[in-house]
Amino acid sequence: MKSDLRLFWKYVAPSVFGAVIGGSFAIVDAIFIGLAGGENALAATAVTWPLVMFLQAFGFLVGSGGAVLIAQNRGSNLPERERLFFAQTVFLALAWSIFLTVVTFPFLQTILTALGATQELMPISLRYSQILTGGVIFSIFMSLCLEVIRNDGHPTLSMLLMITGLISNIILDWVFVFHLQFGAVGAAIATVISQAGACILGCIYFCSPLTKLRFSIGILKPKLHLTGNIIITGLPIFGNMLSIIAMLYMHNAQSLRYGGIDGLAAYTVISSLEALGSMFMTGIAGGVQPLSASMYGAGKYKRQNRFGNYGYKFAFISGIILMLFSFAMYKIIPGWMGLETGNALELAQHGILLSAPAFLLLGVIRVAAFYYQSTGNIVKSSCLIYGDSFIALPLCIFTLPVWFGMNGVWLAMPVSRIILMAMLLYFWFGSRNASRKKPRRHYPAT
Repeated sequence: MKSDLRLFWKYVAPSVFGAVIGGSFAIVDAIFIGLAGGENALAATAVTWPLVMFLQAFGFLVGSGGAVLIAQNRGSNLPERERLFFAQTVFLALAWSIFLTVVTFPFLQTILTALGATQELMPISLRYSQILTGGVIFSIFMSLCLEVIRNDGHPTLSMLLMITGLISNIILDWVFVFHLQFGAVGAAIATVISQAGACILGCIYFCSPLTKLRFSIGILKPKLHLTGNIIITGLPIFGNMLSIIAMLYMHNAQSLRYGGIDGLAAYTVISSLEALGSMFMTGIAGGVQPLSASMYGAGKYKRQNRFGNYGYKFAFISGIILMLFSFAMYKIIPGWMGLETGNALELAQHGILLSAPAFLLLGVIRVAAFYYQSTGNIVKSSCLIYGDSFIALPLCIFTLPVWFGMNGVWLAMPVSRIILMAMLLYFWFGSRNASRKKPRRHYPAT
């Protein structure tokens, strides 16, 4: 028990730090852009985030899917298949990068208009998104490096890679946004350069004695059955990203509809806080994932369940802390992004108070989704994640504001978490009798 708890913290602690740091790239950009450009610049970049995160989601799709299969095959002592899956993961990352750049770059203005960019916001939104779309290969490959290095038994190195990228981003943001006065364009340039640097460090790792995973000619030889397995295994984390994207897009649209540019600027502050909390919970889930995947591959189901239960408990306690932090800091946080007076400030403060309870259940749901993914139960994992993107959140975000206005926009997140938690409780307890007969069905220990 104690050795398992130590192993849990060995993976979860750096995974949490790495995920929070990774999620901080956009938040750091928002802080610099808000301080330098005010409400309009903040709102203009917020419009682009669903697109940028959609492109990044393919990096998590490939990286997470490949990393889980690498860990499972390591647990089953199949080193050759580990190397095969690594080669196909790199191939998919390169293929998706080229495809996404080609199909999105020429149509950016049309896409941004669909995402809600007004004539007033379009110039900044377009320039910001052009740079990030052009550098999507670095975003996708960085995600691959982080996921695979962590599941390759080096979670601390994965975390350090992210810390290096974030520090670079902060320094470059200061240079390009403030010193050279490039505004949002400077923030985008800083992000791409930082991600490229992280990719270089990741490549150095895969050429080092620390790993047996190597770049090989197999990268250029796609094997459809293996790439298909990677994509299917990565679908839950892709859905997790879609959930965040859907949250951003729908909240952006409703904030603009019910609160105008002030409402959108206010939501940019709240979305940054929510994204940070979401990445924190994703870090917990990401730390549990390689442990449960390895135990599943080795047939050690009791230890597999134990790691899952550790994750649930830590996520719930963390949710309480994040909610209380939001309550304590609701008057201060908007000022970090340049909202110091006026209607946008009041909307942001009120929104933080109403949306903060979403943290309570967010982590438990996230851990469950990743846990099911790592143990081969893709259906339940996908139900939790895609049910958020296409059922719970849309239901709340498009109905609650009709009755409660902007308050309904802020309440959509906590109410949708309650709906998803009801689904998870059904998975846990609805089939408990069947679970006792079949050792590969999983539910919390009691």
